[in-house]
Amino acid sequence: MKIDNFSQLEWIEISDILSKHCIDEPVIKKLQGVIKSRTDIFGIAHDFFVKNKFNPIFFPERPFIEKCKDGKGLTRRLAMYEGKKGKGIIQFKKDYQEYLLKRYQIKEKELNQ
Repeated sequence: MKIDNFSQLEWIEISDILSKHCIDEPVIKKLQGVIKSRTDIFGIAHDFFVKNKFNPIFFPERPFIEKCKDGKGLTRRLAMYEGKKGKGIIQFKKDYQEYLLKRYQIKEKELNQ
């Protein structure tokens, strides 16, 4: 995803640099909030899945996503995804699993035998 000629990773880097050098400036905090809201594709996808009653742990197939309101737009954004290890929806799915591992605590159930 490109926002004003910067890639998603470049915007995140800009936000990190600003946070190191401009502590407690209200306008900088506002800018960082905007950057986060526009670059947090994992949160956007997660919220979309929950809103459309998909299990957010299991990535739905593309036709199911696209049947939902704003689903085609989401798949376009996922297709433009650029991660540190690759591009596109396939890489997004891999990185989304990492996001889920950070967001959720996953425990194995005890089976009564």
